[in-house]
Amino acid sequence: MDKKERILLALQDIHTVTKLIDGIDYHGYMINKLIMVEVELERQLTNLIHNERRGIQSSTSEYAADAKFSTEQQRSEFSDSAGTNR
Repeated sequence: MDKKERILLALQDIHTVTKLIDGIDYHGYMINKLIMVEVELERQLTNLIHNERRGIQSSTSEYAADAKFSTEQQRSEFSDSAGTNR
């Protein structure tokens, strides 16, 4: 189970606990504590998703740069073997 799945499960558990403690003594006190945990988990989930997307974007741009370099290198090799210069 990866970090993202654990965070999502924890958020579901907080939702379940919130329903279970409805009507119990000191409900407001417990809800306030749960809200703090929920906000922190949501923050971590947002950061995790953002970092995953940024990782995909950077790997895509690296791939594009590598492909461009490879294409230019092949053109250069082809023009050298054909005896033409560009």
